[in-house]
Amino acid sequence: MAIAITGATGLLGTRLLEQLAAQHQLVLLCRNGGVPAEQRVLRYLRAAGRTQEEIEAVAARIRVVHVELDKPRLGLGEDRFRSLADELDAVWHSAASIDLNANTQELHRINTIGTRRVIELADAGVRRPMLHHVSSIGVVGRKPVGRIFERDLDDSYGFTTRYEESKYLAEVAVREWSARTGRPAVVHRPSVLITDQSPHPDLPSHPLLTGMQLARKLVASFAAGANTGGERLVVRIPGDPQAGVNMLPVDDAARLMVAIAGHAPSSGVDTYHVVHPQDVRMALLAEVFEELFAGLLPVTWRFVPSAPREPTPWESLVYQTMATFLPFISYRRKFDDRGLRDLGLTGPATPPVDRDYLMRALGGSPAMPPQRVPEEAVPVL
Repeated sequence: MAIAITGATGLLGTRLLEQLAAQHQLVLLCRNGGVPAEQRVLRYLRAAGRTQEEIEAVAARIRVVHVELDKPRLGLGEDRFRSLADELDAVWHSAASIDLNANTQELHRINTIGTRRVIELADAGVRRPMLHHVSSIGVVGRKPVGRIFERDLDDSYGFTTRYEESKYLAEVAVREWSARTGRPAVVHRPSVLITDQSPHPDLPSHPLLTGMQLARKLVASFAAGANTGGERLVVRIPGDPQAGVNMLPVDDAARLMVAIAGHAPSSGVDTYHVVHPQDVRMALLAEVFEELFAGLLPVTWRFVPSAPREPTPWESLVYQTMATFLPFISYRRKFDDRGLRDLGLTGPATPPVDRDYLMRALGGSPAMPPQRVPEEAVPVL
């Protein structure tokens, strides 16, 4: 079975690639330039602790085709595009920009237009390849409370970030294509993906760790000039301590997605919330952040219903830094995982994302090796 995959060197893509390569031949659709994709994959496997035999087995099952994700026919000539499409049995679209602060045009180009171009590839293949689209639970937008079902997809609540809107439009494109052609597709909506794997320059970083590294720099800068008189700073955070955010270890996400792919699809679009059965409460995140920052600047995070009218200088800095994330601190919503439960793929046995896990995932030393944020944490292939 031949499978094309985009985003194969990103946080999720590396894990999908490794699992899919265990049984299938893979075509990595990657942009040209920078460190060659083959080298990035091999570096990932070595840094992840794979044996030489395991690395060679994966290397034997992959090949790279250089594409331009936002161009018609992926930037390929007519004959090359047709030849590629005709050899495929499945297409996995994992590439995306996950920069929440990128401008609208850039996110639309990569996340929305890029998805449409990948759909064109799946549409052109004589084997009618199965389309697996990696979306996001963020397509729900700004809906703050209630149960979110896998069938839900509308923009009536607006969006918290431009990233969410671009992923929403991409998922709409998948549904429109399926309805127009009668072809099935699978949409995977993962939650916030994390890993407690020790940071390494050749391992893609997860967004929360990247954000934590930035926060450490800001806190260290503030602490250098702060005079707290030895007392803890109290920072009032507008939010709800009982609000929750769903976090899922990236290796579990890849495992679940590949397991989903092993089941026969329906005749339309099958959508799955690839989520953890238990949300992480904001109160727990606050405790973890307090402990992580304790060595730099003792801080107590105090939840308040709304932002204070006269914030302290430190609070103003926090609000400015966290502007994109502040709305999420109040969301009390639950992502229904009926699809996973119907397939028997989730339940109490799922490893917890608890305090110890979060400390491992976020608690690296400030002197940790630098991460390749532009290439790894924000994959655009």
